[in-house]
Amino acid sequence: MPFFATLFALCVTTFPTLAGGLSPSPFIVPVQRLVNTPTTGHSLVRAGQARLQAFSKAHSQVNGIPGDHAALAPPAASLTDQIVTFTINPVVNGKNFSLIVDTGSSNTWVGADPANRLQPGLGLDLFEVTYGSGAVLGDETTNTVNITPGLAVENQSIGNALLSEGFDGVDGIMGFGPVDLTQGTLLDNAESTIPTVMDNLFAQGTISNETLGVFLAPTTTDDPVNGELSFGGVDTSKMTGPMSFFQSTLPFWSISQSATFGGVTIMDTTTCVVDTGTTLLMLPEDAVTTYQDLIGATLDPTTGLLSITEAQLSNLTTLSFIGTDINGETQHFDLTPNAQLFPRALNTEIGGSADDILLITASSGSNDASTIDCIMGQSFLQRTYSAFVTPNGNPDAAGTVGFATTPFTDATTN
Repeated sequence: MPFFATLFALCVTTFPTLAGGLSPSPFIVPVQRLVNTPTTGHSLVRAGQARLQAFSKAHSQVNGIPGDHAALAPPAASLTDQIVTFTINPVVNGKNFSLIVDTGSSNTWVGADPANRLQPGLGLDLFEVTYGSGAVLGDETTNTVNITPGLAVENQSIGNALLSEGFDGVDGIMGFGPVDLTQGTLLDNAESTIPTVMDNLFAQGTISNETLGVFLAPTTTDDPVNGELSFGGVDTSKMTGPMSFFQSTLPFWSISQSATFGGVTIMDTTTCVVDTGTTLLMLPEDAVTTYQDLIGATLDPTTGLLSITEAQLSNLTTLSFIGTDINGETQHFDLTPNAQLFPRALNTEIGGSADDILLITASSGSNDASTIDCIMGQSFLQRTYSAFVTPNGNPDAAGTVGFATTPFTDATTN
């Protein structure tokens, strides 16, 4: 029996073709940035590795791959060990909630703060979700979720936490991943899925296509407004170039790509999860080793991140990710030298010094091709505009992930 269930028992550009075409006026919702302190660079790496292990476990379960899934159980790490979490603030039953924006999961739930929960249900529809860096057990209820004025989801199945771990400072999660990830989260109906917020917005005709646009700005100031979500289309005003779309092949939003540094291949084609819930750029262990050797970087013992000198920074070159889009064309998304740096404004928040030069790339700790060992996290997404598309509002069809350049792609911010 899952851990929380046991405890509870003891306790009681070219866009893809979309239905309805591109929404002429997508709903724009600001994203708030929360800086989580204290934390360390070491915890950022551990949290990224825990996410990868949880993704691998979920991938095995969704696809019915046999094996000892318990062996993939991740180490303990708090979800808010990520130095930054991005949140939105919906209203449910007259209560305001601060929910993590998570493209790496699909359940929506509230109540991580015991003082801010919904009215308890009858306990007939218990749900449980483990994230690798947190977990929740609660009662599934049906409510209207008001995301922003004019944008409401009626009859949305939303979890009300009874027990949770790893969600300090927030009320829960709004999951924007594919609906298949909800399978197995209802304890008494493991084969069922739970329609996501995006699924229901489309089904109810509120948005004309099931597209989520995500724009995240690099962290350079204390301004809590740090980006936006676009429901039902993309916000072209945030883009400086055309958007390229890539087939998503996992039960998660994902992209298959290789990577080069200064023209040298450091990563063969692998499938990477695109995840707003991870801070760092997590790459396979051998890719990070090659990258580190080419730069001459060292592992900083205080923060646990790769560190370089001023001289090495002046010689830093482009880190390129290369994939084939849905039109069969090769696309490059480049991280400039500045984009490869950890935000210096946050150096001291993770135990470093203000003048340290730290890198955003960290090792997955694995080269096992049978597991997921790559995440394009916030550090990458803050340099691109991303879109997550369920074709024709059909959750059974393979989705696509889109990327476009923004004013921050080549900006010097770190």
